[in-house]
This record gives sequence, C-alpha cells and structure tokens, in this order.
Amino acid sequence: MGISVGRMLEGEFFKDYRVLAGHGGLNNQIQGFAMLDAPDGFLWTKGREFALSSGYVLQQNPGLFDEVIKTDNFKKIACFGIKVDRYLKTLPESIIHAFNDLNIPLISIPSKDTWMDIINAINVLVMNRNIMQFNIREINPYNFSDQTYHVKKINKILGAVEYEMKFPAMIYDLSTENAHYSSPGFKEVSGPLKTEDFWNPSFNFSKEILCDNLKMARYTVHENRYGKPFSWITVPITVDGKIKAYFVVLEAVGQIDYFDQFALRTGFLLIQELYEQLLVARSIVDSDFEKFVKSILAGSLSQRDEITNGANEINIKVSSKYYVMVMEQSNESIILAGFYDVLKNSIRGEFFYNDCRVSYIDSNKCFFLLRMDETLSGKQNVDLIKEKCLNLKKRLELKIRDIRLAFGLSDTPDFVYEIGRNYQRAEQAIRVGSLLYPKEVVWTYSQLGAFGWLDIKDDEINLMLKDLNLLLENEEHKELVKTLKVYLECKMNFSLTAKELFVHINTVRKRIEEITNLISLDLENPLNRLKVEILLELFV
Repeated sequence: MGISVGRMLEGEFFKDYRVLAGHGGLNNQIQGFAMLDAPDGFLWTKGREFALSSGYVLQQNPGLFDEVIKTDNFKKIACFGIKVDRYLKTLPESIIHAFNDLNIPLISIPSKDTWMDIINAINVLVMNRNIMQFNIREINPYNFSDQTYHVKKINKILGAVEYEMKFPAMIYDLSTENAHYSSPGFKEVSGPLKTEDFWNPSFNFSKEILCDNLKMARYTVHENRYGKPFSWITVPITVDGKIKAYFVVLEAVGQIDYFDQFALRTGFLLIQELYEQLLVARSIVDSDFEKFVKSILAGSLSQRDEITNGANEINIKVSSKYYVMVMEQSNESIILAGFYDVLKNSIRGEFFYNDCRVSYIDSNKCFFLLRMDETLSGKQNVDLIKEKCLNLKKRLELKIRDIRLAFGLSDTPDFVYEIGRNYQRAEQAIRVGSLLYPKEVVWTYSQLGAFGWLDIKDDEINLMLKDLNLLLENEEHKELVKTLKVYLECKMNFSLTAKELFVHINTVRKRIEEITNLISLDLENPLNRLKVEILLELFV
C-alpha cells in the first residue's frame, strides 16, 4: 500500500502543487512512478503510478495527449503531474474535462522540482507513515519474562504489515513452535499449505531472491484453485547465527509493490530487533531465576520478606499463586543439562513463558514455577498442567533418544514464598508416586494421601521387600497375597476374612499359617503388620 494523492499533497514539499482537474480521485493510491516523456511511454505503465511529465513530448506531438488519455493503461494511473509552465503553458479544456471524467488528479508541478526530489519526498512521506504505524514503545528487555508482552508486540507489528500492504502475514517462532498471524485471512488464503511449506516447500516451486543480504525470497507455485501463480515472501529471523523464526507475507495471486517493500523491511527490522532483545532478556531472566531458586532450596534465602523481594527483582508477580513442579530424567546414560536448547525450546512450546519459569536443580532435574490461571478452577489448572507435561514428554522423546522422564507436582497453588515447601512436596510426589502408581509418569502430591508423609528410600524399600519377595515374586502365591491383604484389613479376624473372601474359615487359617512360614515375620507385632500393610499397598 502506497500513499493517497490527497495525503501526498498535504506534505510540506507539495504545498505549491495545484490540482487542475480530477478532484474526485484524491483517494487514488500511489504505488510507484512512471516517466511519460516519450511518445510511447504510457505503454509501460502498470497502474497506480504517479505519472510525471515535463510536457515536452506533448508539445512536440500535438494530439498525443488526447490519444494517450483514451488508452486503458493511462486510465489505471493514480495521478498525472505535469510542468505546465515549462512547455505547454496552458492545457486544452478537453484535457481538463477528460481528467474530471476519469477521476484522475491532474497536478501542476513547479518547474524547479526535479523528478528525484519528488520521488524522494514521497518516499519520505511513506516511510514516516510506516514508522508511525509500526510505532511500538521501547522494548524493555526485563519485561520479557512476560510472554504476553512479547506476543502483543509481534501481533502489533503483523497487524501493521497487513494494514500497510493489504497482504496477511505470519511469524513462526521455532523455539515455541507457535505461529502468530496478522489476521485469520492468512490461514483462509493459504488453505492446505503446511506451515513449514513457507520456507521448505514439499512440492515443486520457483524461488526468487529479493534481498540476498536478508535472505528474503519469493516462493511461487502454480495453484489450480486460483488459476494463476500463487506466491509468498519469506524472511528468516536470525539471532546469533541461528534462525529463530520465519517472517512470511502471503501475496497469494497479487504481488507487493514498490512502497510495500518499505513496510515489509520495516516490519522485518522491528521483528529482528525484538528477537535479539528477547534472546538477551531470556538469558538474563533464566540466570537470575536459577540463582533465586537455588538460594531458596539451599536455605540461604528463607525469610518470607527476603523471598518476596527477590521475586520482585526478577519480575515474578508476588500477588499471584503458583504450582511447583519437578521434572526428573532417570536414564543414567543421558545428561539432560547437555540438551539445554532442546529442553528450553520444547518447554516454551508447551508452557507460555509468562506462565512458566524454569531452572536446573542438577544435571538431570528441572524446577518449574507455574503461575495459576485464575480463570480456571484448581482441577482445570492441574489437568492442563498434566496434559502439557505429557506433551512435553512426547516432544523430548522425539528429540532425545531413550530419555526417561517423570513429573512431580505440588498441586496446591501457593504464594512464591512457599517455594521451598512445595518443592519438597513435588519431590515426594515423584518418589512415592512412582511406587504407588508405577504406570504413570505425572504424579501430584495430593494423589499420595497419607503416603505423602512417609520418607521411603529405595534402598530401604529393597530391604523391606526381602521378607515379602517369596510371596510377591511367585505367581502360585497369588491367592496367599490376596488373603494376607484382606486378613490385615480385617484386623486379623479369621471370620471376617473368610466372609470377605467367600471361603471357609479353616481355609483362611491354613493360608495364614502357610504365609507366616514363608515370610518369617511375626504378624502379632504391630510394627511388622504396619510394614507389611504399606508394602502390600505399594506393590500389590
């Protein structure tokens, strides 16, 4: 999109320009320039140009003006500027009437102005308007802990691109694997095209380099449903030598004009700057958050006011409530910390950055601080986190071979100064949850019930299991295990146990005798009974 004739004439440079005819066309858009100082110059106009003439060729070829005005090419121009005082001196009334009928502004240009001056003046007007349209407040890197701030800026830039160019645009962020669109029109027009087709087409196409320095390219395919070539422009957003995103403008069956390239380049530069500052800000925020978390877990930051002040300094909203989650990787041949970029990008792909802050605890363990979504219930929040954990697991399994992940969630939201306590709960959720519910990979603290209070270590579990292994490992003892469990639940009452199992009381007595012979444990001892009950609950 260029600039309207009327808007151009409002510029300071054009204050001495006079509209001689065609006032009805002041809203015509100028999208380029054409020089009509040759008898056949009009043959090369494409439409919407500001056509310029000194008048010399019209003076030397009487009747040419009347002839040119009747051509289809001429009728498509935005306006016609002529140095009347230079050669023609006056214009016939027939010419004035023709411009009025066509609603094409006929503009008298002062003799002193060169074509370059005119073109530069219009370029400046268009660029200034673009800058105003794209105007976004100075980006404060420390605000990038808020993902919505980042997204709003991208959306504003994309909206300005579509407003200026009339073509829908998209930013695809490789780190989050999220697409941002200037409007729903992008997906509607692109139809069956996959997102990655815009930079790596999976079909036959032609590629035209528009700017080698920016790697800006036009991709064109022949799309049957349009009956003509279908094209788009793609520019990679590169930071620190790595492609972080792709900026795509969908031309479809049209093409950007001379002035559209101003908007395209302005949008690109703003997005490039946004990503460069985002990279710096994320590294600062990640480092500060990691120090904050480790200070709390080490006990060097323990007082409520100290923790609250520390959270404020790294832009954690202390008025919000948070869930604490721990992610552990248990394959000893893998060091999760060695996959920093993969991990960060995968996490951002599932958890919005303002809702999730992440820190390494050690080489195979990560700490998550997840802000509660107050528009959802507690159950909805937890269900959503569980879903994102499973999706994150799938993402990482595709990128890191043989990775083994487990997630523990302290599922009661709390203020930031309770991070330490809720971290212990998340750890306990993994430690005990993996014993109680071995088929799951995401465990919540509330899921443990009273078992959440137990401090059960793996080596101690193995020692305790030694007594029960003869029962648990032998398939033939299945009935004995069931009988023992019911017997203890019935407070060692033979009669109640027989009733529960639908067997004779003597059968129960015989089975219990066999059990005590196998496990060598005195079930009359309350501590022994408690130990057996816990193990049966965990492993049966």
